[in-house]
Amino acid sequence: MYRLIFFITFLAHGVWGQQKPVGMIEVSVNHPQGLQGVIEVKGPGGYAKTITSTQRLENLADGSYTFTGKVVIQRESSISKAFRPLTRTVMVKLDTQKVNMAYRLMPGSDKIWLGNQNAPPGQSLHILAFADERLTGSQTSEATVKLTGQATSIRSLAFDTEGNLWVADAGQIKMYPWNKLGDTRVASTVNISQEAACLAFDRDGNLWISDGKTPSRIMRIPKANLSSGGGNKTDIILTGAAFKGAQAIAFDAQGNLWVANYGKHDVVKIPADRLRASDEGVNELQSITCMSKPPVINTLSSPKGMAFDRQGNLWVGYFGPNVIVQIPAAQLAQSGKITPDIQITLNVSVLLHQLAFDEDGNLWTAMGTGAFGKLTPDQLTSTGKKAPAVVISSPDLKYGSGLAIFPQPAGYPLPQVDR
Repeated sequence: MYRLIFFITFLAHGVWGQQKPVGMIEVSVNHPQGLQGVIEVKGPGGYAKTITSTQRLENLADGSYTFTGKVVIQRESSISKAFRPLTRTVMVKLDTQKVNMAYRLMPGSDKIWLGNQNAPPGQSLHILAFADERLTGSQTSEATVKLTGQATSIRSLAFDTEGNLWVADAGQIKMYPWNKLGDTRVASTVNISQEAACLAFDRDGNLWISDGKTPSRIMRIPKANLSSGGGNKTDIILTGAAFKGAQAIAFDAQGNLWVANYGKHDVVKIPADRLRASDEGVNELQSITCMSKPPVINTLSSPKGMAFDRQGNLWVGYFGPNVIVQIPAAQLAQSGKITPDIQITLNVSVLLHQLAFDEDGNLWTAMGTGAFGKLTPDQLTSTGKKAPAVVISSPDLKYGSGLAIFPQPAGYPLPQVDR
């Protein structure tokens, strides 16, 4: 009887007083002060777990385990900071592994990013970023980050919710990974063969683009198709007489997609329920054409930049007359010609492209050669000819042709970072 008990014990423990080895991972999680992130763990056999603090994972099957940290945001004045750890993968085989998930400042955050058309002679600085501390007052400043890798002629910039930077370049859409944006020579890791004049992400992470042609095509690249390069990535294509030279697109809080038609001087709304399938006959849409104020009444021409504010008003930059107007939320339900109450005329040398709001409600825009600037909330309350309250000049910048901020400021209708 005693021999039987000894034999069973030996089988269970392997040797006298020693347990059979099991897989374990000791996870160390280091959050930014005052913030708490979420770590997703995935492993073999459908293993899935969410953790928020340092702990030990026990009784693990042999195999590969991947740890992915979600973005956390530290809201600040002007442009906020975002943090996340690098993704880690470890292999468990009846042993104990250690994983350190240390949150760090995402290099794409806390900055304003611009495409750089016609970079200065002898340089290839096609994507520039300026840190928040260099934006507090008018000044001449070198760019904080200068990306020189594999970019030709930038037309538009957009961040996804993971902090990756997407770029509409000559004949391609390129993605620069979030963890490399603090470097200089950065190669894009996704290259999609697709002409695009402008980019915008929807709430589900799908990328919408316009090719900017006449007639224009408004297209969707589903999130599932954004992980690799190549061609034939679109799954929804909208085209028709409603689009002509579309140079800007923007989503409102209800998921409707607004399109700025450079070629026919209006902005049109594609209702959310018409974004679900391809349509070659998009000929009639709600259309708004903005007129200048008396005494000289003209159609404001060539809209090229759009941005919604927190109140749902649509701001449109018109490349032709260098005018930025506010279309009040209450007027976005109508069609036809309107004369906006707020029309801000900028200097004749300004070249309006993309517009972007920051956390404080300042509206940023590219300006003339070597400069960009912001209009303050006070400046946005009245009509008139105005100079931006802050103008940033840079020897690195030629013409700003795209403008983007990460993380997306709180309270705006565009997609927010998952918390």
